[in-house]
Amino acid sequence: MSLKNETIKGTFWSSVEKLSFLGTQFVLQVILARLLTPTDYGIVGILAVFIAIANTFVDCGFTSALIQNQKRTETDFSTAFYFNLFVSLICYAILFFSAPYIASFYKLPILTSVTRILALVLPISAISAVNRTKLQIKVDFKTQTKATLFSVILSGIVGIILAYEGFGVWALVAQMVLNSMFNTILLFVLVKWFPKEKFSIHSFKRMYDFGIKLLLTSLTDVFYFNMYPLIIGKFFTPAALGFYSRGYQFASIPNKLSTSILSRVTFPIFSRVQDDLKKLFDIYRKYLRIISSLYAPIVFLLCALAKPVMIVLLGDKWAGAIVIMQILCMACIFDCVTNVNLNLLYVKGYTNIILKLNVIKKIIAFTILFVFLRWGVIGLCWGQVLYGQIAIFLNTYYTKKILGLSYGIQMKDILPIYFVAAISASCAYMITFLDINNLLQLIIAIPLATIVYILLAYILKFEIIIELKNKYIIQKNN
Repeated sequence: MSLKNETIKGTFWSSVEKLSFLGTQFVLQVILARLLTPTDYGIVGILAVFIAIANTFVDCGFTSALIQNQKRTETDFSTAFYFNLFVSLICYAILFFSAPYIASFYKLPILTSVTRILALVLPISAISAVNRTKLQIKVDFKTQTKATLFSVILSGIVGIILAYEGFGVWALVAQMVLNSMFNTILLFVLVKWFPKEKFSIHSFKRMYDFGIKLLLTSLTDVFYFNMYPLIIGKFFTPAALGFYSRGYQFASIPNKLSTSILSRVTFPIFSRVQDDLKKLFDIYRKYLRIISSLYAPIVFLLCALAKPVMIVLLGDKWAGAIVIMQILCMACIFDCVTNVNLNLLYVKGYTNIILKLNVIKKIIAFTILFVFLRWGVIGLCWGQVLYGQIAIFLNTYYTKKILGLSYGIQMKDILPIYFVAAISASCAYMITFLDINNLLQLIIAIPLATIVYILLAYILKFEIIIELKNKYIIQKNN
């Protein structure tokens, strides 16, 4: 299979997997949000900080090392498996015994038992980490789709039943643990991989040299992004954290739909052409334009329609998340560019540069966070907007220095796309001023914005339109 066809196939199934997962999860979360309270979500949001940090230690960058290394062996896979499982058990033990202190810090006694149950996702997920990695190396997202979709649906149904029966926060805990459990079981059944070799010190050292820098980089990211729920949960109320979590969930949808879909495909694909700098350069710019074409219209539209979206889907009790969602959409506006820039540096193996870059960014980020804290939750959100602009500038500085991909070149590629997305979203925003109910606003605004965007993209000959036309012509001729 050619590189282009493999990329198209991988992109398609990665899209199906992500869309099915996020779409199904979104519907289930909407139902749960209507049955539960912002406080219930706030409690889980507090623990998400500790789970995210622990998960970073569990992986330690080994899965990325396996993908990046084109000479990986069965010994490498087995070593990664044993290491991930061992670290996950240590992290679980730490959280288990730290649970009373976490509960005392937040003055929420229920956190003791919730922490001890929710932390089970760590060893459960670690067991299937290598299986997921093997599928990603093969660009086989079709198999992941099967496991992901079934797990989300089944665990979501259980969560909804428990929420309906009045179990509150435990409905969310059960849904998260069962989702991890079902996914792990299915990946073992579908991939049929089990560790066959012993733990190898030589293999561990080789992956550690690559992975330790990714670990430190990931830790700075995890600490930063989870510092917001940590601070909000401590200095404000669980309900305020619930509003922030819902606002962030909606605002991050475009990033999950576009960047994560193609990034998972481009990392293994880019790795194969990493020695051909010109080819890598050209493919990168093409992907950046395609990703932006998917990303920009969604993030602008979500910002424009934040109020009707939040009220229709979650109800009036979640109105406090509307402004938060709009500001965070602006904060996420260049996330796709930032993430793909980092992806390119990962492929080239510049982990030292990535670590240095991340340390610089996070020093700036934490400074912004503590400065903006005085203006409450809304102030913290505006701080993220400022950080987002600084992050893209710093990322593109290093891609220019190393690969010749400057801020100006990348902005030239994407700004026409963002301009068209802003126009289409503005058309949708005008509909929100009509004296009609929120649902009818969405029914009119979303198709209107979509039509305007597609027409302008066709007129301006966006990359994604050209690719779709070429694919259609090829299929027609065949």
